[in-house]
Amino acid sequence: MRVLGIRPRPTDGGGTPGTTGSRATATRPARLLTALITAVTAAVALVLAGSAPAWAYYPVLSVSLTPSTVASGNTVTIHVTSVSDATYTHARIGLYAGNGVQLDAITSVVSCSTSCSEAVGLGYFAQVGDLAPGDPIDISVTLKVDPGVPPQSFPVRHQFLTSGQGNAGTVNGPVLTVTAPPADLAVGLEARPRLAVLAPSVAYTLTATNNGPGAVSSATLTAELPAGAQATDLSPDCTVAASAVTCAYGAIAPGATVSRTFHVPVSLLHIGPVTVTAARTAGSPDDPDAGNDTAAVTCTTLSIALVICP
Repeated sequence: MRVLGIRPRPTDGGGTPGTTGSRATATRPARLLTALITAVTAAVALVLAGSAPAWAYYPVLSVSLTPSTVASGNTVTIHVTSVSDATYTHARIGLYAGNGVQLDAITSVVSCSTSCSEAVGLGYFAQVGDLAPGDPIDISVTLKVDPGVPPQSFPVRHQFLTSGQGNAGTVNGPVLTVTAPPADLAVGLEARPRLAVLAPSVAYTLTATNNGPGAVSSATLTAELPAGAQATDLSPDCTVAASAVTCAYGAIAPGATVSRTFHVPVSLLHIGPVTVTAARTAGSPDDPDAGNDTAAVTCTTLSIALVICP
């Protein structure tokens, strides 16, 4: 026969009614705390993601140089373009030089499509102004490389800067190569009879004139003699091989002329017109005008002892 009665409530094993055990009591608050932390962390992450500035990456700048190789004393134009990806206040472009070069120390601003200022010891700032998303960025800065700047190469570095939205990192751009300025070397050749009794000859003077704008660092001029002729009494910097006289020239300042001389005995010249030609055969820096790199002079031999030159 079944006896009906009151069933005791479950205990935690220690006789305490109404509990599910000490283990469950300790686990439930911990789980609640963990869930709360997880939820808060996720919420904070969402808030931070939603409020992250759109200018976290900044516009990517495209930079070009025209020309990329320039002689000292001449100009180069730096062109910077991009499109704004966000809202920026007082945006500007920094232009610097790599390889330890201070751009503002070797150049000066000739023109600026916006407004440029010097960043002393670094380079220049080109103002862009306030920007909205999608606004174009387009600036041009023309710099003159100071005369006398030695030949060198360096990357033109650029940077996007703002007031209030941070600054992008400095980036290496195209490489600018500075060369020595060209020097126009003009070749000259003169002839003068030396009517000595025993050994008449023609005295030739071979000149190198630097018309600038740069300095000549070295040059070589070669004079071609008529067949059978030989040169004597050469200047120390000249040599002769067969019927050619080659003379070396060192540094020549703009506007200066340096001469070399040699003689050709009249007895070795044929009767009639005798032409000697001279030409620049080597030199540094480049010569911008090849039209004056040669010269010639014609004398007329009347006898083995007499010659007439212009």
